[in-house]
Amino acid sequence: MTDAAQLRIEAAHKNIADVFSKEYAFSIPAYQRPYAWETTQIRELLVDLEEAMAPDSKTGGFYFLGSIVLVKSRGNPQSSVVDGQQRLTTLSILFSLIRDLTEDPVKQSSREKYVKQVANEDEGIPEALRLRLRDQDQSFFEKHVQTRGATSALPSVEGLSGARARIVENTALAMNELKSMGESKRTELLKFLLQSCYLVVVEVPTPTAARRIFTVLNARGMDLSAPDILKAGLLERAGEAKEDVLSHQWEDIEVTLGREKFSELFTHIRMIFEREKPRSALENGFPEHVPIFYSDPVGFVDTVLDPYAEAFTLSFDDAKLSDRYGLKTANRVRSLNRLDNKDWLPPLLLCLRQSNEGIRENSDVVKVVFELERLAYYLFVVRADVNARMSRYADVLDHLEPPAEQKFRTTEKERSSGLKLNDSERSSFFDALNGDVYLATRVVKPLLMRLEMASTDASASYDYPTISVEHVCPQSIKDSSQWAKWFPTPEDHSSRLHSLGNLVLLNSRKNASAQNYDFDLKKEKYFAPGDSCAFTLTSEVRAQQTWTADDIEKRQEEILRRFAKDWDMEEAFAAWWERKLS
Repeated sequence: MTDAAQLRIEAAHKNIADVFSKEYAFSIPAYQRPYAWETTQIRELLVDLEEAMAPDSKTGGFYFLGSIVLVKSRGNPQSSVVDGQQRLTTLSILFSLIRDLTEDPVKQSSREKYVKQVANEDEGIPEALRLRLRDQDQSFFEKHVQTRGATSALPSVEGLSGARARIVENTALAMNELKSMGESKRTELLKFLLQSCYLVVVEVPTPTAARRIFTVLNARGMDLSAPDILKAGLLERAGEAKEDVLSHQWEDIEVTLGREKFSELFTHIRMIFEREKPRSALENGFPEHVPIFYSDPVGFVDTVLDPYAEAFTLSFDDAKLSDRYGLKTANRVRSLNRLDNKDWLPPLLLCLRQSNEGIRENSDVVKVVFELERLAYYLFVVRADVNARMSRYADVLDHLEPPAEQKFRTTEKERSSGLKLNDSERSSFFDALNGDVYLATRVVKPLLMRLEMASTDASASYDYPTISVEHVCPQSIKDSSQWAKWFPTPEDHSSRLHSLGNLVLLNSRKNASAQNYDFDLKKEKYFAPGDSCAFTLTSEVRAQQTWTADDIEKRQEEILRRFAKDWDMEEAFAAWWERKLS
């Protein structure tokens, strides 16, 4: 192949009907990570699609799904997916479900073509699936999703892990959402997906070239970031006389925060002003929702960018937070930073800015941080999706700084209780804390670290390079073991296996050979003091003489009471516990 051919890059803006067609036969190479989207992302996508389909949608009746990078030769449909696996797999799930839920058998056969290419002997087109996952996952995906009718009898997620668990969970959730739409709305959704949803398809001839494109798009990023584009617009509006001063101020803030945090700051400032989930790119939406950005460039830097940059810097300075608001408040902010989202940051930044400017007393900041952390953990533990989180935090922002005009909010909605948790939410919180938290992989470690904070002196700090989560009663037990006597039936063993009461933290990697030790040996060797037992939670387990189902149940109740006390929900817990026992 010539050098020119090696460098060939073709990029086109295509609707989904053109992507899921005979022009492409997608395959996921073995080196790719497995399918990893979670149910929250599926739910967010469906919500976004419904909003984009609405007659009054701000998207103009179109929806952009991002880009995919393929290794593909011109004229050959075989397409190795370097970037875009998550989107393509999710679309394939949606097409399979819409096909299986279609009532008209003729239409159902027609819709099969978005999952599987129909053979056409005259055109020399073989029958082939539109998408093939990695070899490790493809047979499972084909059997339970791509085969016609398979989605009506999904397997249980129990015992599954990795891509297979994600496939079943996401398909089940999407099935429920699509069923609730009804046939007519599902047809509208399918038409919208095919005709009005777009991907940028980047095609290159070799894997090496594809990886280079992927690196540019995802690691180094575009030459100009969103803040770079915003800066150019700001300086142009400011004029030559003010350009040098504003440029230096801007760059000083960027250097102080670092490029990544500086870019993140703009998303938080936008949320503080917009108070809704963003529906446009940052460089487009920011000037629209932060009017002072263009109307008064100097005022923006002095009264918006600089104060919020100062608040942002304070938010990750443990020493300053502790000095100003106390150690417990600093620890609560650190606890917030363990969550898998940053949607709580705009309310915190607004609160800290108000404090810096003397608008809010330090004691009030302590109260706000307390309530914000409790709310954030509630949303985190019940796995609220991004739309629910951002709607709730918009209400919190309104509570902290009511909008000057009622028309500030562009949509009408039922208002939440803001920072407060109502009775129903508190009950849902305890239900989630009482569940199999170990199976929620993103939740379990932050939650145990938060429990550790509630169980020990506020001055305790755990900055170990490795922190792992360990079951006390192991996930598998031998018939001749001590565990088998304490948990004689599968029901006894599984009832509390993955609950908080049976989990501890270790400041070391898991030891596969030690995980199935009998309790006494496990305490002596695996939970040994001064080695991997630096945590209060683990030390408490060492003090136990037995570890039966009753022991776990008692510990579970004690743990929930600690959370209730630390988050000022003792009365709500008492009522919830009474209902549970009744």
